[in-house]
Amino acid sequence: MFLRKSQVTTAVFAAVYSIATLQAATVPFTEDFTAGNAGWKDSASADMTFVAAGGPDGSSYTTGTFSFAGQADGDTPVLLRGQDNFDASGDAFVGDWISDGVTEVTAYVRHNAIMPLNFFVRASTPFNFPGGVAIDFVPVLPNTWTQVTFDVTASSIQFVTFEGSNHASIFSNIGNVQLGVSVPAGLAGFTAPVTFDLDQPTITPEPASLMLLASGAMVLLRRRGGN
Repeated sequence: MFLRKSQVTTAVFAAVYSIATLQAATVPFTEDFTAGNAGWKDSASADMTFVAAGGPDGSSYTTGTFSFAGQADGDTPVLLRGQDNFDASGDAFVGDWISDGVTEVTAYVRHNAIMPLNFFVRASTPFNFPGGVAIDFVPVLPNTWTQVTFDVTASSIQFVTFEGSNHASIFSNIGNVQLGVSVPAGLAGFTAPVTFDLDQPTITPEPASLMLLASGAMVLLRRRGGN
């Protein structure tokens, strides 16, 4: 039996998709950028720059720049990329967030734009489409490390789009975590480069899941102690 080219392509795509769904995310997980940019990229998919000190807790962080020269009011450029194809954070963010119990994404961000900016998180499949986009409604002031927080549960009011799909389809197979901003009118077409700093992107489970993880760890420690 011979398969047509289209059938082979479909079979290969399905196999790759199945492999992509097997991995479990590391929950909870925080990327501290202690030894480099951990594979995180900027808006142009170039390596973010590692900075050894000066983060929100005084320690290391990563940084990149972006120009709003080609942006219009209301555009939503992705600025900070933690993606499966870059092996960002050792793929600790990659997995079935629903089964893994991920309910929240947080990160510390800083920028030097001329006005406050609203940040969003976009979590997508390993193929980068579709994705779920959630926005933090509290603007981040310039030159101030600020923690942005995103509820990524199915009922979250922070979601603004699932790009034609739905929460269950996307969040059962997360490959990419991206952060960006909504372009205000005052920055549309602004040519001077703006610096965007990132530290401690984090995925967190619901409290009940944390208790289960802690209970499992205690059981494991007791078993080891009894050997």
